[in-house]
Amino acid sequence: MHGHIKEGWLITPITPEPHLLVVGGGIDAIPIVRIAKELGWRVTLADPRPANARVDKFPHADTILRELGTSLKRYITDTRVDAAVLMSHNIDLDAQALLNIHLCGLKHIALLGPPHRYHQVLERAALSESLLGCPVSGPAGLKIGGQLPESIALSILSECHAVLHSQAAKPHLRSVAAR
Repeated sequence: MHGHIKEGWLITPITPEPHLLVVGGGIDAIPIVRIAKELGWRVTLADPRPANARVDKFPHADTILRELGTSLKRYITDTRVDAAVLMSHNIDLDAQALLNIHLCGLKHIALLGPPHRYHQVLERAALSESLLGCPVSGPAGLKIGGQLPESIALSILSECHAVLHSQAAKPHLRSVAAR
């Protein structure tokens, strides 16, 4: 944070940490929650399935929710969630979540899975791209390579970080001089 002096006052803007919603509490969500917390983000995990999103598997989550309906919509507004990752591995659950969160003032939504899955979720939610209230990436994440859950988490969080900080995520490559 940078401050500046104005008429004898030191003014230091304070920006709250990003608040990330992760929908889907499967094993592949563990590194997303952990890395987001390492970045200093607030993390909410939502999954209605009793076997998923368990506190013992997600000790770093700030909040665990069990509903994807209208109470999730209220929660997002009340707690100022900035971005969401939909990764329940269930078309119906991701569609329900997307339907309830897409007009809540989020800055970014990432949807795990290949492009055809993105379209299936939109169809199931009865939404078109023109009706989405914020940018939705599907597939989620930047193309950085890697197959492990940690690499996928890094990819998704990198994209989210870039969007939240209004940055174009491109490498600063320098040419190597020919020898």
